[in-house]
Order: sequence, then C-alpha cells, then structure tokens
Amino acid sequence: MGIFDKLLGVGKEYPPLENSNPAAERLTKYRSQLVSLMKQVSDALEVVPGEDAAYVFVGKPPRAFGIAWIQGDKIHNFKSIAQEKNIPAAEFQILSDKLREAYQRSEDAGRYSSQIDGRKILVTPSENLERDIKQILQKVAN
Repeated sequence: MGIFDKLLGVGKEYPPLENSNPAAERLTKYRSQLVSLMKQVSDALEVVPGEDAAYVFVGKPPRAFGIAWIQGDKIHNFKSIAQEKNIPAAEFQILSDKLREAYQRSEDAGRYSSQIDGRKILVTPSENLERDIKQILQKVAN
C-alpha cells in the first residue's frame, strides 16, 4: 500500500470468504454476537473464528487496536476485564504487546473479506493466531 493509498483511505483488498471455507461456517456461528459488537463500535473488525471462540481485533492492528472475544453468547472485552481484575497498567501493556506480536507473526496468514449486515469485515482463519490469542487472554480471563 502506497503513501497515497493511506492518505486517501484506500486499503488492501482481500479475496471474499467462500462459503466452502470452514471459517465461513465458524463465522456464521458467531453472527448475532458480531452484529451486536458492530452496533457498539464503528472501527474496523478483523475476526479470527475459532472452534470455541471468535477473537475480534477492533481498530487497526498491529498499531492501534483493541480486542474482544465471543464465547458462547457473551462478548468479552480485553480492556474491561483487565480493569475488573485490577491488572496493573504495566502488565496490561505487556499483554497488549504480546497480542501485537502474535498478530505480526500471523501477517502471512490468509485473510478474506466478508460482510455481516452490510458491513465489511476481515476474516483471518489462522489456527496459530487463534492459539496465541487464547493463551494470552487466558492470563486475563482466569
């Protein structure tokens, strides 16, 4: 992406997520919660659909992002849970940096575009990224 693309807001184009891709089925499993999340945030969403949860990067990873995850019918927010559990700011930053590093390690993973309720999202069906995120978030959620 060139500097003019960034200035004009033109992003990289990704191939559409085909219905035959197993990630499409997983994405469907979390559809209602994703719709709910989309009503709460206007930032870009990148979904890592997993077996037991969907992990959602909100914003523009790896630079400025938040992360939420959908497990069952619930949407969890990394920052809110860290605050509830009184995780010190320095430890929160370390965990955020680990999430950033996990994302950067997955930059070669296949990414696809999809739409939910007319809103474009990015889908990254990466088992390695899913595993890394899960390990990092377990430190906060438990």
